[in-house]
Amino acid sequence: MHRIAITALITVLIILLLGCTSNVREDEYVNGKLKLIFWHAMGGPLGDVLNEMVKRYNNESDKYHVHTEFMGNYGILEQKIIASVMAGKTPDVAQMYEGVTMLLTRDEGEESLQKLNRFTDTWDGYNQLYKVFRDNSTYENGVVYSLPFNKSFPVLFSNKDILRLVDEDKEPETWQELERISKKISKELVYDKKSGKAVRRNGVNDSRNPIYGYSFAVDPWLFGVMLLQNGGKMTNEAQTKVAFDSVKSQAALMWWVNSVMDKWAYRSEGYNLQNDFGAQKVAFIVTSAVSQKFMQKKLRFNYNVTRVPSGGVVDRSVMSGTNVCIFSGIGENRTLGAWDFIRWLNSPEITAYWGMNTYYVPTRRDAMKLPLMQNHLQNSIGGRAASDQLEIGTSEPRSSAWYRCRIILRSYMDKIITLIENSTSKSEAKQIVERYLKEASVKMNRELSKYSPTP
Repeated sequence: MHRIAITALITVLIILLLGCTSNVREDEYVNGKLKLIFWHAMGGPLGDVLNEMVKRYNNESDKYHVHTEFMGNYGILEQKIIASVMAGKTPDVAQMYEGVTMLLTRDEGEESLQKLNRFTDTWDGYNQLYKVFRDNSTYENGVVYSLPFNKSFPVLFSNKDILRLVDEDKEPETWQELERISKKISKELVYDKKSGKAVRRNGVNDSRNPIYGYSFAVDPWLFGVMLLQNGGKMTNEAQTKVAFDSVKSQAALMWWVNSVMDKWAYRSEGYNLQNDFGAQKVAFIVTSAVSQKFMQKKLRFNYNVTRVPSGGVVDRSVMSGTNVCIFSGIGENRTLGAWDFIRWLNSPEITAYWGMNTYYVPTRRDAMKLPLMQNHLQNSIGGRAASDQLEIGTSEPRSSAWYRCRIILRSYMDKIITLIENSTSKSEAKQIVERYLKEASVKMNRELSKYSPTP
């Protein structure tokens, strides 16, 4: 709640101050090249890859030198972006979620971000961007404010050694198959602490620790995927109200609820999801494709990574990740340099390199056809898992209030799972789901009503 209050206050201040300040930073040069400042939130191995790419850009460019500044995480990055706008001392380029872009561009008067149409209208690479990314970067009246950068989809991680123990030789492709196999695993296997592996039960009364088929994190992202697959949607077209259909939204949550009550799945917190999968305490997890970058060196068993399960009314998925934007008031020279840089990030070779080394998806169709990318897709574990969802992907709502809505939804999903873990019946659990979804909807609608809609 404290974070929400602070963000709301900042929002009010922005409304009052937008257009009242201007970027006053003078042009700087590094070895005769114009210096550009890029703010980002890529840490760890992802930051290492980004730094390698920026170093390459700086070596290749005759005119521009990009200086990266790591902000720590997305929350801090968002706060610093907003503060920089208020102070009139922005970077030239920054990562940001669509909600922040909406916040900085929705009000009348001087905009804080530059419209990129004068560049994208004549750039032959624009139509090579996947439609889901073009749609995600285009706002009211066809204005383009961003280009895609680090984009991901949810994927399924499967422990193949555990699957073999229960005579399954294929990873589940649907939520129904995931449930069937998970029930089988939980019934037939236990976790042996001594070996650190799943083993077959030694009789019905085997007292060793249970093993679960599936573990999940409470995440509005995955809820959105299952809701869309059930034929529902997160908000109305104007993005002024949530559109939680009572039957479809309850069905999406009840699948998780039933999995916990039937004891073939459990809720995990934070990085425990990855840790438990790595420790072979669970056979399946669904998380961001980028998790593979952090886990792959730690996995000491046979595993596979496949696309997010399907099985609903329609085959849909939801992407996550940020775009890159150029700030207003930085002058024509830095603007041209900033465009040169973000266009370079979206060039076929660079977006392919980014994808192969981080498991984010390449942003362009022609990047997927490059020989190195084709080899990656064919021969690396999980190479196709995220990219196979590019044609069925959509984005989360782009309202500037959606960040706060996600916090509300996550908190209510947590409440639901906590209560049903101690629930005595599925009828009681269903009542809990219905009650708390309605409460969440009321609070989310209150947030959405404060902000301008976007088509």
